[in-house]
Amino acid sequence: MPPRLILFGAFDRHNFGDLLLAHCAEAKHPGRDPVFAGLAARDLRPWGGHAVRALAEVVAACGHEPAELVHVGGEVLTTTAWEAAVMLQTPDEARRVIARLGRDSAGHRAWAAQYLGTRRQLPYLLGAADVPAHWTVRFAGVGGVALDGLPAALRGEALRALRGAAVVCVRDRVTAGALERCGVQVCLVPDPAVETPRLFGVQIGERAAGAAFATLRKRQPRWLALQLAAAWGDDATLARVARAAAAEARARQAGIVLFCAGRAPWHDDPEVLQRMAAHVAGIAPDLSVEILPSDHVFDLCALLAHACAYLGTSLHGWIVAASFGVPARCLVDGPGAKAAAYIETWREAAGGGWLARDDLPPCMDA
Repeated sequence: MPPRLILFGAFDRHNFGDLLLAHCAEAKHPGRDPVFAGLAARDLRPWGGHAVRALAEVVAACGHEPAELVHVGGEVLTTTAWEAAVMLQTPDEARRVIARLGRDSAGHRAWAAQYLGTRRQLPYLLGAADVPAHWTVRFAGVGGVALDGLPAALRGEALRALRGAAVVCVRDRVTAGALERCGVQVCLVPDPAVETPRLFGVQIGERAAGAAFATLRKRQPRWLALQLAAAWGDDATLARVARAAAAEARARQAGIVLFCAGRAPWHDDPEVLQRMAAHVAGIAPDLSVEILPSDHVFDLCALLAHACAYLGTSLHGWIVAASFGVPARCLVDGPGAKAAAYIETWREAAGGGWLARDDLPPCMDA
């Protein structure tokens, strides 16, 4: 009998990529009955995710038996306790705690430690020393392009966890290089979501054939899928993205459908999407523009799979669109961004590319 399978990751909050990665990890282990563990207990099933148990509770319940703990992917190597704890809040709760603690770094650490129940500063990283003796640890397609820039204490914590793992697979050359320079043996693999068409084509097809998409197609037979993180929500940036999106949609004789890739704090913001829609309408009143009302992970996959193009800041939006052969451009702050690192690693295999914020042209190449 195989050991218990524990899938651990940031799918304890609403983010398109993390929810999808949990499904990918489950599909990679057919016949197993995995435990989905996060930093907090959350039920993401209404959005197509999983019923997630808190890691501490899983350790208490399963610590006496052999288990295989798999870090399922994402940019988890550099996610700090403060960031993780804030992203587990509701948007209103996050605003309150950020306003209360301000730039107090010590306050951030103390509050996060109390909320998460751990003093680890990189809480999504677990090495052999952090789990029960009968458990093994693997990392599957993770990222950490900012690893070299971490403070020494956090970087040391990350390296200790990684050196105690049975297998470390990373998804981009920047992360691989940083770890290899520190003596950590790694394998380079694509993000698990590249297999979305093969793994979930049936589910995605069923969502695309539903009433909601039938209604959408009546209004927009062709669409450009457009997404933007809240951090890109200033009016000047929205105007530039709107111009690029409108030009691309016109070139493809399509409308625009905006979607929200993450409801967790520091991800997307519905208000930003509404303002983006208003910017597009002001620039191109002839274009059909709407916001997808669903946040379900497989509705987002269906939107991307049937789009004529994708433009957005979500790396997994780019990965899923490209996996279906959809022309895709990922918006990044600069060449050091995680999406740029990933795309540069796998560009020849996937197609498409990235655009820096400062380099947004009036229209993408068709």
